Amino acid sequence: MAIHCLPAGGAEKFFTTLARALAPRHELRCYIPCLQGMDAGMKQRLVGIPVLSVPFFTDFGYKVFYKLRQMTIARFPAIDIEARVHASMLRRLRERWSFDAVNTHLFSATRFCCETFAQDAVPIIESDHGHYSFLEAKDMLMARSIFDRLNALVCPSRANLEFSRRFPWNDRLQRCVIPYGHELQVPPHDRPAQPDVVTLGLVARGVMWKGWKEALAAARLVRERVERPFRMVFVGAGPCVDEIATSLTDEDRRWIEIAGHQDVPEKWIADFDIGLLPTYLPGESLPNSIIEYLAQGVPVIATPVGGIPEMLATPLGTAGIFVEQESDGRAGVSSLAEAMTALITQDDLRAELSARAQVAARRYDLDSCVHAYERVMTDAARLN
Repeated sequence: MAIHCLPAGGAEKFFTTLARALAPRHELRCYIPCLQGMDAGMKQRLVGIPVLSVPFFTDFGYKVFYKLRQMTIARFPAIDIEARVHASMLRRLRERWSFDAVNTHLFSATRFCCETFAQDAVPIIESDHGHYSFLEAKDMLMARSIFDRLNALVCPSRANLEFSRRFPWNDRLQRCVIPYGHELQVPPHDRPAQPDVVTLGLVARGVMWKGWKEALAAARLVRERVERPFRMVFVGAGPCVDEIATSLTDEDRRWIEIAGHQDVPEKWIADFDIGLLPTYLPGESLPNSIIEYLAQGVPVIATPVGGIPEMLATPLGTAGIFVEQESDGRAGVSSLAEAMTALITQDDLRAELSARAQVAARRYDLDSCVHAYERVMTDAARLN
């Protein structure tokens, strides 16, 4: 398995979840060149799994190397020193372990593996995380090696699968949908039908596209209109959360809590009555926070972007409420406030959507995910 680095993010969390699930069943090696600078919590999740990295790719070391790489490419466009470093490391790994399949995550790792093994028969299976939404015209030349070489593309949602069709893949590419598997770290518990104080929570990376400011603005509107007591909990770290934290008044802090980054956000989600994700992130595919809400039976208020409509769909109805979006994609604050008001004040509605959330959560069974990945890898090796 290969990924360039492991900051705290949804794609990275699934990488570690899948690695942890595959390791006891197969001989697994991970190539993570920027291992030294990755998130401590993510690193802990890979304890016991063999990982190969580039020794001098520390936080500082990689920044210096990257600048050197860009300077070299500017003068000699045909020379990519990073690609050569990865090729050397990956070939060494291949010679030593003679692996049967390669599973890559995110663009950089996929590109370097496809370039290194361009003339090798080993099947390469990429896990899509919505990152192709960020490809620009200038990136298409670099992506050519991926489009020509990749054997299989695993998409986490039908929305991702449909989006992938716009790219010029090779004729032998196999595509399928396998939702992320969820590794339950905190057992669900029965939540009170009528809590004294309703808790709304938002778990995400601290970037503006996740809808932090819209959620706060909507919650302030609801506080002016609704007598029932409620609190807001923000779980995540990043520039947008920092900006919100500095803007809070003493009065705000009576009902708003900023928990910061949490390695196990489920410990906080277990106390949520309502989960929020008013995201407008380009390339949003299958947000881990929504999976974690559903696993705890928490009804969701979200924007209908990427694979989120699929995530909340059940035979019983939707496991949450979708909010309208403005012309720029942002969640409409008034629509968000209406949805919050409905779930804060209507206990029966909240209980009904909670029951649906538990049904929707079954889609993210980890064993089913692992078995599906094993089939894809076996098929890719057979067809290759």
